[in-house]
Amino acid sequence: MRFIIHELPYERPLLAGRLRYERDGVPTGAVESWRLTQAVDDYRFLRVDLDAREAPSGRSCLFHVTLNPAGRPEQLKYRVWGNGPEISGTAVWEGHDVIAARRVDGVAYEDVARGEAFWFPAGSGLTLLAADAGETKGITMLADTSDPAQLMAVVETPVDITLGAAATENVNGELLLVRPLTVAWAGQHRTLWIDTESRPLRLRRNDDLTAVAERLVRYG
Repeated sequence: MRFIIHELPYERPLLAGRLRYERDGVPTGAVESWRLTQAVDDYRFLRVDLDAREAPSGRSCLFHVTLNPAGRPEQLKYRVWGNGPEISGTAVWEGHDVIAARRVDGVAYEDVARGEAFWFPAGSGLTLLAADAGETKGITMLADTSDPAQLMAVVETPVDITLGAAATENVNGELLLVRPLTVAWAGQHRTLWIDTESRPLRLRRNDDLTAVAERLVRYG
């Protein structure tokens, strides 16, 4: 797994996993590794490596999210590269506002958005919405756009977030309570199945791309 910021000695690992992306049941070559660690004062770090080097897109995306004691994002760092524009940026939260700065192939941009529910373009990014069922004011990032100047821009969007009923499932040999988290916005639709610790187990997108957890780790 690749990182923007490597783990430091004071961090304590909590959870980790890996999603395998598929289309029609056939692996695409893309995998998403994620890792959650405990920092000081009940802060946590979520690190994500979305590795599509072996997939048609050939892209790599790294995310590093700082979560406050309430589990809400306070800062995001990211990097995107490979077979297309190179992008890097940061976002910080000031109350309900997100203030972001990014560079796309060396050109600087700034974005400001206001909302309550935030997610970034990865399966594990949707887990940030687990406590936001019913919220309609969303903030996300534009990963699929024909305008290079808008790539990874932080934008406001209406969103519909629903958390379904729990059911017991056998996941990789472990009995878990699993709930579907459904997110719809701007013509996009995602259903992510999560357990009681908000670990991503399965993903289905409205373009028929799916993902399944091939690795789940609980530390300690």
